[in-house]
Amino acid sequence: MTHYQTLARQHWTRYAPSRVAAIPNPDEFFQTLGQDVHQQVTALTAELAGPDLPEETYLAKVGRLNAARLQAEELVLQELVWITSPETTPDEDREAWDLDRTSDSWLASWAERIQDSPEDQTPSAEELAEIAAQWMLPVSFLQALLEAEFPAQYLSEHSEMLARAADHRYRNQ
Repeated sequence: MTHYQTLARQHWTRYAPSRVAAIPNPDEFFQTLGQDVHQQVTALTAELAGPDLPEETYLAKVGRLNAARLQAEELVLQELVWITSPETTPDEDREAWDLDRTSDSWLASWAERIQDSPEDQTPSAEELAEIAAQWMLPVSFLQALLEAEFPAQYLSEHSEMLARAADHRYRNQ
């Protein structure tokens, strides 16, 4: 087994196990892939290294050849081996979405800003409908939030509705 064959198989097995499982003959596939990587790295290394330079010392030549090989490996592995969209489980996808999404506390902050200066920021019916659609909540929920004495407490008391709305947003992304 070549270095590139082993590297590719380990990477794919870790990041795309279902793809590996779907390959009819994984040994043959990774052997061929390893050979392709080796051939392309060898050819690209020679191209990147170029001809020997006049008055180049031995150490300078070794450095130039090593740098060319490393650059060639990086390019070829990126193209042929590295999985750019690793598989994730649905739970991992949801967890990542939850980390990236706007926090529900934004709604409390929004309501508090409006309560602090109602004449300047009272949302129109269109704005309420737009925010309700973005958050997948009923307009009546946002109206009640704006009327709540403590918006954060209101959200806490209605956490189940917020969770259902988050589920809808996640599924409809």
